[in-house]
Amino acid sequence: MSDAAPSFVCPACRAPLTHVPGPDERYDCAVCARTYPVVIGIPDFRLRPDPWIGLEADREKGGALEERTRGADLETMVREYWAMTPGTPREHAERFTRHVLDAERRAEQWLAGAGPEASGGWWLDVGCGTADLVVAASRRGQRAVGIDIAFRWLVVARRRLQLAGLDTPLVCCNAEHLPFAAGSFSRVVSLGTLEHCLDAAAVLSESGRVLGGGGSLHLRTVNRFTLLPEPHVGVWGVGYLPRRWADAYVRWRSGQRYEHHRLLSPRELRRDLARAGFRRVQLGAAALLEVDRGRAGAVAAAAPVYELCRRAPGLGRLLSWGAPLLEVSASAPDAPGPA
Repeated sequence: MSDAAPSFVCPACRAPLTHVPGPDERYDCAVCARTYPVVIGIPDFRLRPDPWIGLEADREKGGALEERTRGADLETMVREYWAMTPGTPREHAERFTRHVLDAERRAEQWLAGAGPEASGGWWLDVGCGTADLVVAASRRGQRAVGIDIAFRWLVVARRRLQLAGLDTPLVCCNAEHLPFAAGSFSRVVSLGTLEHCLDAAAVLSESGRVLGGGGSLHLRTVNRFTLLPEPHVGVWGVGYLPRRWADAYVRWRSGQRYEHHRLLSPRELRRDLARAGFRRVQLGAAALLEVDRGRAGAVAAAAPVYELCRRAPGLGRLLSWGAPLLEVSASAPDAPGPA
């Protein structure tokens, strides 16, 4: 693989794209006649919007956030984002803000235990959010491209990269329709994204397609059958109900909505990985990172026992059924799919 960042293809038909610079910068597809804008330096290849907000509204919010916080630090920018989102309860906004500010440390700790570095090539961070994992990888000398469906959060990610002195590609797109050719990356990584995707099987299939020979997948996701409260809404038992009941149950228990989350069980995750063609799949209970222990309160006292059980043959597989988080490592499919 070359030192240049992977080039773009049309996410709809996978034909090569033409870059049109200028004040109306964009990428054009001559085959299916689609046009993809570049906004604040971020190309937008989405075929459908973020479930929470429309395409234009998302771009407008990202642009307004950039204007309001020009030259500000990351915390100021994140707090301004939540000030622009008044429907979010103050305590939730504070929790989400701390999550963003702690994210680099979390990403660094996760990378340290994620196995050997891939030799050469580019990484793809699926659901990069505010680019914490991209920054952590860059500090280890690894080149990475960050993608996310939420344009407004990529504007925050851009600020994080600027403050870190990094010029790293950020791309707005759907993880189910990646704008990259087959075999473009040596490793696909993802932290806490799969549970937010409408079609996790398609995300895994696309991840396999863009991996080159000898590449690998490493991801971390919330377990549907966690024995702890569901971390996004703080409600216990959501995953044990039929999915069609989850939103009504969460509204009853907390007043929050639960329309755009789809947690996977270990069995569902193994099935989707197999269908995507991944080999040598290792799936188990995720390690409890140091930064996570700090937020776990009284539960953190059980961390040493949890780690012993997690590493024990047999016990570890049993533990994965009720663990809060699942960890996956897998080798790329034997042959990339069509470009």
